[in-house]
Amino acid sequence: MGRRSYLRMAGVALGTVGATNAVVENASAAQTVRGITFDRVLDASEFCDTTGSRDCSSAIEDRLTDGTLIKFPAGEYKIANNIYPGDPSNVGLYSEDGAVFKIPSDHHVTAFLNKGGRNVLFEGIDIDQTADGAFGNLKILCEDNAQIRNVEIIGRAPNADDRLDQHILADVYDSNGTSIIENFKATDGGYLGAYRNSAGGIQATPAHHGTLKIIDCHLEEMANNGIYATRNDGDIQVEGGIYRNNDVAQVRFMGANSYVDGALIEIDMGKSDNPGTPRKMRGVWVETKQSKFDGTKNGGSVRNCTIIVRDSPNSIEGIDLDETGGYLEVDNCYFVIDRDDTRAITAYRPEDKASNYPKAPKPWDLTVRNCSITGSAAGRESIKIIGRPGSTVENTCIQQTNTGRDGVTVVDAADCFVGSSTINVDGQEVRAVDTNVETSGIETSGSCPLPGESNDNNTTSDSTTGSTADSDTTTDADVHELVIDGNDSSTLTSYEFSVSGSVEQTDDPGEDDVSGSSVTGAVGGGLDSFDYTGEITAFSIDGPAKVSVDGEEVDPATLGDSSSSTDSDSTTDSDSTTESTTTHEIIIDGEGRSELTNYEFTVSGSLAQTDDPGEDDVSGTSVVGAVAGGIDSFDYTGEITAFSIDGPAKVTVDGEEVDPATLGDSSSSTDSETVEETSKITIDGMGNNGLARYEFTVSGSVKQIDDPGEDDVSGGSVSGTTRRGIDEFEFTGKITSFSLVGPARVYLDDSKVDSQTA
Repeated sequence: MGRRSYLRMAGVALGTVGATNAVVENASAAQTVRGITFDRVLDASEFCDTTGSRDCSSAIEDRLTDGTLIKFPAGEYKIANNIYPGDPSNVGLYSEDGAVFKIPSDHHVTAFLNKGGRNVLFEGIDIDQTADGAFGNLKILCEDNAQIRNVEIIGRAPNADDRLDQHILADVYDSNGTSIIENFKATDGGYLGAYRNSAGGIQATPAHHGTLKIIDCHLEEMANNGIYATRNDGDIQVEGGIYRNNDVAQVRFMGANSYVDGALIEIDMGKSDNPGTPRKMRGVWVETKQSKFDGTKNGGSVRNCTIIVRDSPNSIEGIDLDETGGYLEVDNCYFVIDRDDTRAITAYRPEDKASNYPKAPKPWDLTVRNCSITGSAAGRESIKIIGRPGSTVENTCIQQTNTGRDGVTVVDAADCFVGSSTINVDGQEVRAVDTNVETSGIETSGSCPLPGESNDNNTTSDSTTGSTADSDTTTDADVHELVIDGNDSSTLTSYEFSVSGSVEQTDDPGEDDVSGSSVTGAVGGGLDSFDYTGEITAFSIDGPAKVSVDGEEVDPATLGDSSSSTDSDSTTDSDSTTESTTTHEIIIDGEGRSELTNYEFTVSGSLAQTDDPGEDDVSGTSVVGAVAGGIDSFDYTGEITAFSIDGPAKVTVDGEEVDPATLGDSSSSTDSETVEETSKITIDGMGNNGLARYEFTVSGSVKQIDDPGEDDVSGGSVSGTTRRGIDEFEFTGKITSFSLVGPARVYLDDSKVDSQTA
C-alpha cells in the first residue's frame, strides 16, 4: 500500500462537529482530524496556484489563524518564503491527495513554523528541494500535540555557504506534552562531510521539555545526525524506522524515559552514492551536555534493534556510550560488525568532557542482555567497558572469530559481571584490566542466534568457564595501560609516543591522533589513556602531566628514547629544538553569533584540537573548520604557515588577539580596516505564559545570537515570538522600526528601554 493510500485508510477521523462561526471565503463546516478539532476548513486551490507557478507562502500564512485547517488538493505549490503565522493553536496543513511544496532554486525556506501553539498538524505534504541550491524544512516548536505525519523530503540538501538547520526541528515546551513525528522520509539526505553547512534530519533543541515520539521514520545520509536529540531535559522515544549512513550519528539521544526500540541502524557506504565523504559515523550515540539546560539527565535504553556496521571510512562503533552519558540498557539487539577495529558497543569512562560539558550523575553502568553480536570484524573487542562499575553482560552471544578479536574487555570498573553467554572469538573471551570481573557459564564455541530465538539450537560448547574472577595477567602479547594525567591543570601538555606493538586509545577517540603504532596528542585538565602491546620505543612530552604505566607513576624521561621539556635539566642544547616543541594556542571565537564562519589553517609542527572534537576536520598539520556562536581552540607547535577565514570571528594566539591577515600567507574576507560598531537587542519574555510577538528593522545587518533558527531573520528585518525565554540579536546601524505586542521587556546593550522608543 502506498503512503497516500495509507494516509486515506489509516483511520484519520474527518468528522463534522458543527458549523463554524467564522465564514472566510468558502470555509466548510468544522472538522476533526487526528483528534484535533478545526473551526473552519479551507481549500488551498481556491487561493493558491496548484501548478507551482506562483508563490503561495503569503496566502497560506495570512489564513493560518486559530482553529484553521487548510486542505491541499493534489498539485504543486510554490513556497518561496517562510510560512510563519506565529503561535496559533488548532491549525493544520493537510493533504490526502499528494500535494507537494516546491522550493525554488537558491531558496532556504521554512515551509511551516509554529512557535508556541498547541494542536498543530502537518500531514501528507511532501517538500521538494530538487532545484539547485534549494532547502526546505519544518519548525514545529509547540506547547503540546504537534503532529507531523506522512511527509517526504524530495532531493538532497545542498552543500551551502552558510549553516543549514535540520529538516525538522520539533520541541515540546510543556513538560507534560507529547508530539509525534510519524512516517517522515528523507533518504537523499545532505552532503556528507559538510556537517553544519548541509542538512540534518530531526532535532530537539534545549527548549524541549516534554515527550517527542519519532515513529517509523526513514532517514539516510544526513550531514548533521539522523536524529539529534541531546542537550535537553525532555524525552525522546524512537519506535521503528530506518537510519542509514547519517554522519556523526544515526540516533543521538539520552534520558531515563528515552529509548530507541525496533529500529534498523546501519552504516554501509556501499549502499551510498553520496558525493561527500563522512567525517565520523556512529550508530547510536548516547550523550548529554548538561550545561545546555537547567537540570540533570541520565539513562536510556536501546532495545529490539538491528545495528549493522560494514563499509565506512571512519566509523566508531555501533553504540557509543559517551563520557557524558549515564547508565544504558541494551536489550534484545542484533549486531553485525564487519568493519575491522570497530566495536559493537563502547562504554567510555564517565568524566567531564569540558568545563561546560559535565558528565551525567550516577549510576553509570552498562547492561547488555539477550543480544547477538556477529560479523567478520578483526581486532579490538566486541564490547569494551571503561570505568563503569556494576556493568553486566549476560545471556548474550558473541561470534566474531576473525584475527585478534576479543569478546568483552572491562577496564577499571568494579563489581562487573559477564556470564550465561556464548563468547566465540579468536582472542580472549573476557579481559580485565586494572580490575576483577566475575564470570560464570561462558561457552567458548557455538553459533549465535538472532535475538529472541532460543539458544537450544546452538552448537555444543567445547569448553565452559566456571564461576571465576578474571584479571589481566599473562597472554601471548601482554596488554599494558599508559595514562597521561593532566591533574586538573589549566596548561595544555602535548605528547608523542610510539610502541613496538599495537596501540589504541581507551578514552574518547578522536581528540588525539592514533596512527598505526604512534600517537600524537594533548591533555589539559583531564586524562588520556591508551592500551598497548610490546614496548614504548619513543616518548616525548612538553608540559606538566603525570605519566603512569600499568598503574605505576613513571618518569617520562625513562620511557623509550624519551625527551621531556618538563625537566629543564634535560633540555637539548639546540635553541631550534626548543622552539619547535613550544606549544601555542590559537582560538577562533564566534562571539555568540548565529552566522557560521569557515576557516582553514596549516602549521609547520604538530596540531591538536582542544575543544569538543569531531566538529572540525584535523588532518595531520592542517585544519578545515567552522565556528558559529562558540569557540574552536587548537594547540600547535612550530608556526602558522597558512591561514584563511571567510566571516566574522575573533582570532587569538596565546591569549592575544591578532589580525587574521597577519597569520601565515593569510587571506581573510573580514578585510575592512574599519569595523562597524555592533549593538545588541534583547527581548525578554520574563517567564510569562503569555506570548510576546515582535518585529523590528535595522539600517545595517542583523543576526540572532541565541538558539538560531526559531525566529525569522531576513536581511535587516526580524519577526519573532517569545514566551518564557529570551531572544537576542546583534545588529549594526540603527533600529529604524520596532513593534511589540504582549508581555516582554526590551534591552538595548543590556540596558532596559521603553519598547515604544526602541
